[in-house]
Amino acid sequence: MTGLRLAAAVALILAITAELIIGTPGLGLEILSAQNAGLYSTMYALVLATGLLGVVINFGARALERRLLSWHHSVREEVPA
Repeated sequence: MTGLRLAAAVALILAITAELIIGTPGLGLEILSAQNAGLYSTMYALVLATGLLGVVINFGARALERRLLSWHHSVREEVPA
């Protein structure tokens, strides 16, 4: 499960980077378009949205990990946040 969480973070970074470089539709292209148009507040809002998406994905993976691996001692000994 830790590998899946790390892979999800890397996949998000690579997807945004690919959208920036290749120009495929998505958050990366929107960030680039906003930057080129001089809409810096929109650009920073999209960067913030991308960061929040990463946090949501991480929390979702952690919740899934706690649910699926509740039997494992490393999850049972975890201090609730």
